Amino acid sequence: MKKKAAIVVTTIFEPRFLDGYIENLRRFGHEDVELIVIIDRKTPASVAERCEHHRRGGALVLCPTLDEQEAFLARFPSMAGRIPYNTDNRRNVGYLMALDRGAEVLISIDDDNYVLDEVDFVGEHLVTGTTADLAATETSDGWFNICSLLHSSTRDEIFPRGFPYFARRHERTLQTSQVSAARVAVNAGVWLSDPDVDAMTRLTQAPHIRSAEPHSIRLGERTWTPINTQNTSIARDAIAAYYYVRMGFSLGGLRIDRYGDIISGYLIAKCVKTRGEAIRIGSPVADHRRTPHNLFKDLYHELAGMVLLDDLLPWFTELQISGSTYPELYASLADALEERSGSMNGFVWDEGGREFLVETAGHMRGWLDAVALIG
Repeated sequence: MKKKAAIVVTTIFEPRFLDGYIENLRRFGHEDVELIVIIDRKTPASVAERCEHHRRGGALVLCPTLDEQEAFLARFPSMAGRIPYNTDNRRNVGYLMALDRGAEVLISIDDDNYVLDEVDFVGEHLVTGTTADLAATETSDGWFNICSLLHSSTRDEIFPRGFPYFARRHERTLQTSQVSAARVAVNAGVWLSDPDVDAMTRLTQAPHIRSAEPHSIRLGERTWTPINTQNTSIARDAIAAYYYVRMGFSLGGLRIDRYGDIISGYLIAKCVKTRGEAIRIGSPVADHRRTPHNLFKDLYHELAGMVLLDDLLPWFTELQISGSTYPELYASLADALEERSGSMNGFVWDEGGREFLVETAGHMRGWLDAVALIG
């Protein structure tokens, strides 16, 4: 029996990505996959119109109005006031809807990631939730650069957004284990054209990706890499550990943004690793045709996230959490973050950083309550 999958995307732009996904689903026989498009107050009317066009054509496209979204969220009192409009945090609405509608695999995409004609996009992601024979890749310093799977136009090494700066300053060696069976809880695809690097890298190197390695890797138990929401799938039970972290907090005079998915990725990775399950990196490959951005504004919003991760990750990667299920592990992780907040000092921490960790822990608990109501 085929697994039920759902693709979730938020958008405030014209729906140029949509036709390609609908055609790709038909080409590879995934007409049973639901595409959930979460609009916001800034979203043009053309998005809902295009979704309705495809729905009339037989595609499983859901594009709830703002009122319908609010009616849905009213079922989850713990999420009241936690998912603000005009933010990428609205993605959480789609995640809960996918869970509520029975999705066994949640596929998260960004609206500027386009499917490639020759790639069975959903088929590649359906490894999620299955047991696969994979070799594990460990590195000498515990950090794997996902951009090493990409063939870039720049000579210098590039790193993905959210890769800590303390881990960028030295060489590392890789070691691959024997192939063994492991359940894949998270699968993260990569991108052509414009890789998911930070604004600093875009300003100084402006990399362009021509191609990607044809193979995928499994992250080793002691090895980490950032995971975003551009082209990522999550097994149903792990969605309990996949709240999209709320941004917009003032930290050290900066306003953090563009790191909600990255922090969420680290949080779920901690739970996956603790359960002894697998994070697979590589396929499917998507084409990232990035929407227009002011890179200096992006850099301003990313700086707080850079500092926060560089300070927090050495502790975080060594942290031990308790529990056997994803809800138990995520609750333990929320407690650990709140407790850790009291010992963080210095830039960003003295002006909002500690409060950010406490509030994030509260949002995580609210998410767990909402997920529990679905079951």
